[in-house]
Amino acid sequence: MRTIALTGSSGKTSTKDMLAQILETFGPTVAPVGSFNNEIGVPLTACRSNENTSFLVSEMGTRGLGHISWLTSIVTPDVAMVLNVGSAHLGEFGSREIIAQAKGEIVEALSVDGWAVLNAADTLVAGMAPRTRGHIAWFSPDADHRRPDADIEVWAESTHADDLDRHSFTLAARRGESTWRSPVRLMTMG
Repeated sequence: MRTIALTGSSGKTSTKDMLAQILETFGPTVAPVGSFNNEIGVPLTACRSNENTSFLVSEMGTRGLGHISWLTSIVTPDVAMVLNVGSAHLGEFGSREIIAQAKGEIVEALSVDGWAVLNAADTLVAGMAPRTRGHIAWFSPDADHRRPDADIEVWAESTHADDLDRHSFTLAARRGESTWRSPVRLMTMG
């Protein structure tokens, strides 16, 4: 079983849902229902996995320093993703830097074989790179934040919204010397 843990100030639940749908095509996947991302939801989700589970996706939230460290002691990630560091919980933490300190605990839980997936466009997330023993894969919403020195990087090119607010872009992914590009068009819900 591969365990994927993710955190961020916003977008955790949507990202978790999309990731679970994609992984389900490769094998039985367990992911939390809704936003079960705390000291109750993370263990409850983990208890739903069994010997047939290929992927466990764990959304991890925090209300203070040490919370994510505790959650990763229950569900140790093979892959740890940090989406962003915002100001949603500024009152609880006091600064975005302290929020980044708390969220960065997720990459500290990785083994040397693990992968940290970090947002290159968010300077506080990018600053977490030295905190992991694992490999690093970078993603960004544009080519302006590319990391050509990275083993793996993913970014968007040619982003566009049409008159019906349907967004499209080219998804670019590079591993080593090989780069793949694929067109993506998002549909509106309605």
